[in-house]
Amino acid sequence: MASDAAGFKEHDMDAGTEAAIASAAISAVAAGIAIWQARTAKSQADLAKDSADSAKRQAAAAEEQVEIMRMQLAGEEADRIEGRRPQFTVEPGYVSWEDVNFPRGELTISQVSGVALSNVAVTASGEYVSGLRGEPIYDEHSASDYARVSRLELGSMSAGADASIHVDLEHQHVTPVRIELELECVAREGGYTWTEHLVAKLDDRPEPTPTLGPRGRRRLGGNS
Repeated sequence: MASDAAGFKEHDMDAGTEAAIASAAISAVAAGIAIWQARTAKSQADLAKDSADSAKRQAAAAEEQVEIMRMQLAGEEADRIEGRRPQFTVEPGYVSWEDVNFPRGELTISQVSGVALSNVAVTASGEYVSGLRGEPIYDEHSASDYARVSRLELGSMSAGADASIHVDLEHQHVTPVRIELELECVAREGGYTWTEHLVAKLDDRPEPTPTLGPRGRRRLGGNS
């Protein structure tokens, strides 16, 4: 009987051991599966992050390409507009006191090239410069003087066209007077605008060269 009890006890221990081993094996397998799942999830997360980073880099590269193209197009457009820029010259002028009591100098502005313009506006500055001669001022009898303006609209111009302006000077001016002209130009087509800077000079009109009268002429072949 004792041997039978020992056998049962040994059998129970073997069964318990096997159960424990089986449980441990199951736990190990479950842990392994959990670890594998965690690694798989981490790998998938890393792949997703890499994909997101790659997408961000691709988007940034695309935006950079768009910006480069935009800058290239803007540069080409700027070059095209600059190539149509009007060019001007201004001739030196002389100071005159003919307009009532104000010394004024006349300057002629010429457009030598560039597109046709819907308007050219001019301002003048420099030492002794008081402004520009504007529209005539009428009284009840006749035009007595002209308005003085700081900005003068010359109207439309194109290559080969001239426009005259009169610059008002201070009474105590000293010649020659350096005149700084700023031209604001608007294209007739497209409405593009340009600013041109010109420098001119106003000086006293030279005295006329005296001519020899009849008594001043030498008679060839004689003493008298």
